[in-house]
Amino acid sequence: MITKSQSLLVVSLSALLAVGLSACSTEKPGNATPVQTQPGGTSVSASTAPEDVFGKLKACDLLEPTSTAKGFDPPAEETYESDNGCGTRKYGYGSVTLYLVPEAGIDQLSAGQGTKIPTKVGERDAVEIPGDAGKQACTVAIAVTPTARMTASTGLNKGTNEEACALSREIATAAEPKLPKGN
Repeated sequence: MITKSQSLLVVSLSALLAVGLSACSTEKPGNATPVQTQPGGTSVSASTAPEDVFGKLKACDLLEPTSTAKGFDPPAEETYESDNGCGTRKYGYGSVTLYLVPEAGIDQLSAGQGTKIPTKVGERDAVEIPGDAGKQACTVAIAVTPTARMTASTGLNKGTNEEACALSREIATAAEPKLPKGN
């Protein structure tokens, strides 16, 4: 036998469900963005988001050849500095990372605890930052465009900033020819 309070509960729940479902919409929120058509029939979005200069290039593809040859663990994707990063470690030795950063050039890179030293990697402008994360650490950043960079960073368990910089330079030098030509 259903009591009056149970009936009331069923009716109340049904009403809440109906109200909740009627609040749902299949429309997407936001404003419509017009698409302009260029001569020749191609369309261009009016979006202001910059195009990723790295395209389909993946950080792990650039880091893996150098890190594997040196006995590091298989590299894994990470997203600390950008959505296109990769890192690996070697037990008892240290860790290395490589990031492709499409929205910030070498001028926007923080020196952390170190000092930026202008340099070149191949024909590209670069900076080396010994001690950026303290002792036994170094980052080498290569300018791809004025607003995009690649960074190779090393943190050692033992050693010096110069030893860390030597490995970061080696990784950066190996990756540089595979980077897109900037403007």
